[in-house]
Parts: sequence; C-alpha cells; structure tokens
Amino acid sequence: MAKAHKIAWGIDVGDCTIKALKLGVTPDGVEVLDFAALEHETILTQPDVEPQQRVELVSAAVSRLAQSYDLSNSAVVVAVPGQNSFARFVKLPHTDKKNIPRMVAFEAGQQIPFDIKDVEWDWQVFQEPDQPDVEVGIFAIKSDLVKIALEPFSDAQITIDSVQMSPMALYNFVVYEKKLSAATQNEAVIALDIGVDNTDLIIADGTRIWQRTIPVGGNHFTEAVQKAFKLGFNKAEAIKRTANTSKYARQIFQAMRPVFADLAAEIQRSLGYYSSSKRDVQFREVIAMGNAMKLPGLVKFLQQSLSLPVKRMDNFDQLSLSPEVSVSQFTENVPSMGVAYGLALQGLGLARVESSLLPKEIARRTQWRKKRIWFIAATAAFCFSALLALFQAYSQSADIEEAQNNTGAISSMTNTLNQRRSAVGAAQAAVTKAQKEIARHLQPYGPRIIVPKILQAIRGCLPGPDYTEDSQQLALYEAFANGDLEGILALNRGEREQVFLSNIKIIYTDNLYKSFDEVTKGWESAGAGNRGRTPAGGGGGMMMDMGMMDMPMMDMGMGMPGMGMGMGMGMGMGMPGGRGAGSSRTVVDTFDRTSKDPVPGFVVVIEGSTPHKDDLQFLEPSNVKYERDKWGFFQRLRYLGLSDQEIRAQDKKDKPAPAAVPGQNKPFALPTAPPATAPGQAETVAAEVAIPEAVANLPFNAFVDPEDKLTWYFDTTEGGWLSGKPEDKQPEGIGVLKVEEPVRTTGRTGVWNPMAGGGTHTATRKNVPDLPIYIDPLTMEPISDTYVMEDNGEIKFENNEPAVENHDYWFRVKLKIQLKPEAGKDKG
Repeated sequence: MAKAHKIAWGIDVGDCTIKALKLGVTPDGVEVLDFAALEHETILTQPDVEPQQRVELVSAAVSRLAQSYDLSNSAVVVAVPGQNSFARFVKLPHTDKKNIPRMVAFEAGQQIPFDIKDVEWDWQVFQEPDQPDVEVGIFAIKSDLVKIALEPFSDAQITIDSVQMSPMALYNFVVYEKKLSAATQNEAVIALDIGVDNTDLIIADGTRIWQRTIPVGGNHFTEAVQKAFKLGFNKAEAIKRTANTSKYARQIFQAMRPVFADLAAEIQRSLGYYSSSKRDVQFREVIAMGNAMKLPGLVKFLQQSLSLPVKRMDNFDQLSLSPEVSVSQFTENVPSMGVAYGLALQGLGLARVESSLLPKEIARRTQWRKKRIWFIAATAAFCFSALLALFQAYSQSADIEEAQNNTGAISSMTNTLNQRRSAVGAAQAAVTKAQKEIARHLQPYGPRIIVPKILQAIRGCLPGPDYTEDSQQLALYEAFANGDLEGILALNRGEREQVFLSNIKIIYTDNLYKSFDEVTKGWESAGAGNRGRTPAGGGGGMMMDMGMMDMPMMDMGMGMPGMGMGMGMGMGMGMPGGRGAGSSRTVVDTFDRTSKDPVPGFVVVIEGSTPHKDDLQFLEPSNVKYERDKWGFFQRLRYLGLSDQEIRAQDKKDKPAPAAVPGQNKPFALPTAPPATAPGQAETVAAEVAIPEAVANLPFNAFVDPEDKLTWYFDTTEGGWLSGKPEDKQPEGIGVLKVEEPVRTTGRTGVWNPMAGGGTHTATRKNVPDLPIYIDPLTMEPISDTYVMEDNGEIKFENNEPAVENHDYWFRVKLKIQLKPEAGKDKG
C-alpha cells in the first residue's frame, strides 16, 4: 500500500486537455484545493500531428501546469490510457497468504501477453469480508510506453508518486462518489467517460470491476460534422463545441446522430454481456463523464436507448470547495474531472484500487529525494556519535589495557564466540537443506512453457488432416475450419472422425506413484449441470473464446476448472468389449512402492466426447501394435513423448499379468511384439520408424513405471453414451439442453429437424416420460439419447418399451506426465 498524504494532485493527460485536480483531507472530509484544465495547442490525435510533435505538445502543457500551479509538498498521481494497458482479475485457490506472491508471479507470467521483462506490473488482492475466495487483480503496461508518458513530467521536474490506469482511476472515483460497498453489490453503477478517440466504460457493483474501452470518442462526432458540412477539422470542431447556441443546431445534431447510435449500440452490447453473467445485479444509473456529454441531445438519446437514468456529472457530492476555488469555473469543468478525481483519491490513500505502474527506478529516485534530508540528518548524527565514541575510547584506554591482561576473560569470550559460530553453521546448513527442498518442489514450474506445451501436445494427439488421407474426413475438417455448416452436415454424424474436448485439468503432484484418486480428489467434475460447449473444428485446432474482457469472471488457474475448450477432430480407437454405458475397473496391485523415490510431475484429466459410431474402438483401436499411423487419440496420449525404442524396451520389461479377477477387465499392457520369424521369412512387425520430431522436442513424456506393470499410469475406464438425464460422472460442458418444443429425428442419417428451435421428445403414449435432449450448438444435431420416431411422428416401441437411439459418446481419460531430466534446466 502506498503512503497516504494529506494533499494530492491527480493529473489526467488527455489528447485534447490536461485535467488536474488538487484534493486535501480536512476534519470535515475531502476538499478541492485547486484545479486546472489546460488545452493543448492542437488535438494530439489529428492526422497531421507527428509523434515527436505530440511529445512536444504534451511537454509544453505539463510545463505550463508546473509553472502555474504549486505541485510541491503533495503527492502526484498520473494516469495512463486504458487502451495502452492490461488488466486481468484471477481467482486463486485457497492457500496461505505467504504463498500468494509466488502464485501471483506465476500467474503474471502466464497472463500478461508480453515478456515480463518488458513491462511494468503490479497486483492487488481483492477479498470480501468473511469470504474464503481470493481474487487478485494484475495490472501491466509496456515499460517503453510508461516512460514516454512520464518523460514530460521529468523534464518539468515534477516528482511522480504513482501511475494508475485511467479505467481503474475512474472506478475509484465511482466507488468513492457513490459510496459503493459490499452492501450494494447487487446494484451496479455504470460510468461512461468519453475521450477524444475512445470511451471508457466501467461497471462497479460494490465488490467487482468490469471494464471495456469502446472505440468511439469526441473526434468521431467532429468527423461526422466535417463530412456533413464539408469543412476542415478545426472548423468542424468549433461548430461541434458551439452546437448548443448555433442556429443550425438541428442540422448539426442530425449529422452526429449516426455516431450517437453507434455509441449507444456498443454500450447496450456491453451491458447485455455483463447481465448475461451477473443476472442478480440490477443497474442503478449511468454516470455520463467527458466534455462530449455536453453535446445537445446526447444524454437524452442515451437515456432513451438504454432505458436507464443517465446523469451528466455536473457536481461532486462527496467533495467540498475551498473558498479560493471559483464555483462557476469548477462546475464548468466537472464533467471531465472523473479520472483526475480518482487519481487524487489514490494519492490521499482513499482509493479502492491502489496498484501503481510507476517504474522501479523512478520510484527509487522519488523515495531518495523525499528521504534525502533524513539521510543528511542521519549522517550528521553518525559523525557526532563516531567522534563521541573516539573520545570515550581514548579516555578509557587504561581500562581496555587492564582488560587485555585478563587472559581468563578473553579465553571465556573466545569459547563463547566459537560456540556461536557452530550454531550459525548449523543454522546455515538447515537453510541450505530447506532451499534444496523448495527447489525440488518448484522444479516442475521452472520452465513457464511446460503447461502450454502440454496443451500443445494434447492438441497434437487429436486426429485430423495429419492422421488421415480420407477425402471425406479432409473435407469435414476444412468445413469446420471455414465454418461451413452444409459441408459439415454432408457427412453423417456417426461417420465423422472427430473428438471434442470440453475440459482439461493439469494438476501437479510431488509423486506420480500416487493413484489417480489421490491426486485428482476434489478436482473431478460431477453431473451435467449447466452444460455448454464452444464448438470448434478443422485440423484439430484449439479455440478459447473469452468474449469481451470480463475481468472479474476470468478463471485461468492451474486446473482450469469449468473452462470450455472445443477441439474439433477425430480418429479411431477402441477397447475390447465395444461401446457401452461406462464401466469401472479394479486392479489388484500388490506392488510395494515404499522403497521408491518420489517422482514429481503432472496428472492430466481430459474430458470430452466423440460423435463416431465406433466410440471406444474409434478412440483406441485394438491390434495396431507399434503402427503409429493407425493409433487413435488414446494411444497417442498413452505413449506421449516416447520413442518406438522406449515403447519396445518397456514392453520387454513388463511382468506377466496376474489372473484377472472374475467380472473384471484385465489391466492394460503395452502391445507385445509378435514371435520371432523363421530365418528367411519377412519381418511381420512394422518397420521401426524414427522418433517424430514433435515427440523428440517435448520436454516431458508419459510416465510409465519401468518395474511395475500394474501401476495405474493411464486410465480410460470412465465413459458412456451421452444422456439427457446424465449419470453422476458424465462431464459438464458437452452440448446445450433444449426443452422448449418437441422434435423428430430420422435415426443415424444425420438429419436433425428442429421445430420452433428444437427441444425434447414429447411422448405419444401414456406413461412414457419426456426425454430431454442435448444438441450440438453448431450443427443443431442431437448428441444425447433420443427416442426412435416412426414416420407418423410417434415413438417407436420394441418389446413394449420405447426404442432409444444413442448418439455421441463421452469419455474421461487420465494420464501421468513426467519432465525429462533436461527440462528442469530450461529457464524458459
């Protein structure tokens, strides 16, 4: 937390005007001590303004500010534009507070879309009282941008205490001015600040922030007038500013009306997106900020378009004015002072968001200048103390000489010193041991690219153009890539070689010898719940559609709980026994692991589905031996990162399998080599192929216990038909439930004929329940169980029971991954 001051300046450098507000803390509250609104000689975003000229114009305005107003003896907080900065809110798992900085540093490296060495970043914890959830805001800006923004202040010899993003400063202003708190979290206040080129939109509900920058600003209104009246930019700007008093006000308003409509449409879109995820929050009012809000009819137009009360900010309820401040002049500039208000609050220590993007070297220089007088005083005190000590030493020399003659006392002191040195050595050894233990636990996280590479490796296991030469499947992948719905439907759903992934969890464990249940406890998804999937396709590509920047709802933790991931494609595979409604498998494992050293690594849990009619045989074809080109999705995962030689070597080390327990499947064993052929006969095993480059370059590989064949290192036992009434273990995120209207289906021909939007099968005989249906949101085809329908539209019955047809098959596959020895050395 930054040090609070009694007086603070908030300075907002806009493209048209520098806005500055000086606030002070009094016994009665916060008071406006001074303010400034200094226009640049020309608008900075005009096409004819060069970058160097822009810097000179800002420097000139900042110099005028420093010469005309007293900025000394007060904190100075400066804003940087929201479109040039980065903000992300991340929820952390429950942990001790001492672990939060390390976890935030890891998240920052994953979230910030630039090299961490090239940015200035800060973070802040947001936690509601009596709530266990911890949310962290991560804020960043590229170092070169913030240095350019601060250069005019350095030239003007203005000491900067903090740098804040404009949207966060606007949020601080809204929270303080409207007295928002946890008690008002079900009521949201919307703030609009229209700048020259962009509009900052902030939604504050008392505990959370939602922010978006809309690419519509004051210049767009000017350009509309310029185009309508065929004028130069400067003259059109002058006409826009005097529209209220112009006799052509009506014509001016009509010229700007399309821009009004674009702005209102973008705001409505943003509010609709926010409401879809926060249905329990009601919008209270819209605060209109920025000089563009003075345009005739804009506030009324927004109020009618949004169906919400829109209030132009003409005064601040929580601030009082100093007698030296002109009321009329300040009121005239109130609409443009929102960001400066929030910045000054941060300087006073009254802001909700207190992060600062001030570069470290500038912050150190600032602290040195402020503490220089104390260093001088401390130096003087030190010199005086040294002289005093010298005098005392001289005066007591006789006593010291006498003490030196006392050899017994010296010997005792020597023994005491040696004992203390031994204690220090023991403590240092303990510290070294602890550091090694910490390093061992942190080793898997050393290379920051491990998690993205795991995801990339999983993507590479998905079937697609690289694994088939079938023209129909290649056409299917191309149709997915191009969003060609007709091309997708051209191939029956049951024939499509596709795999859809709805969830991937990557969980670190300090010992891969632990069972899957031990590692994944508390991470498994259960029940269908509120389902939904982001469709994707074409060549096995991964899509993560995050929509607009919904900072409070972003959840990108290590386990990625609840995050929909669509990966379109498919290939074949299968387990003995064909398809069925899920299975459980128990293995008798008598192997003693107590003597084994722990192996750290990751457990990966992948959930998804396939439309292919061969289900498990499609996912894991049998009897393919070492023929990589015939492997399916599960086999590519099972042997991830292993060469043919390593697979064959493991095959030779496997122990004989124990007798199967009655009623249970045999444990999986690596494929065995065929018997040796007689001399002169052709080799029956597929030719040994070189290890693929993608496999050789992976910094990890699938974990296989080299001594114990029964160790669960790969699990494909959970799966079954997708059902509208799902079993407890059926994953979430697969398909969309439709329940509005009855539907018909013509079996596995791929024809899906929704009536009025699709829905459930409505029974046509008594005592037959309605069957909820999940559909593919892209193709609108059913993917869960459906009744088989006769040509007359009634349900087909077999043996007095309604006939049910299956469609997509769901699965949950688990595997273990260990880092290669050289991976831990990669500083990535």
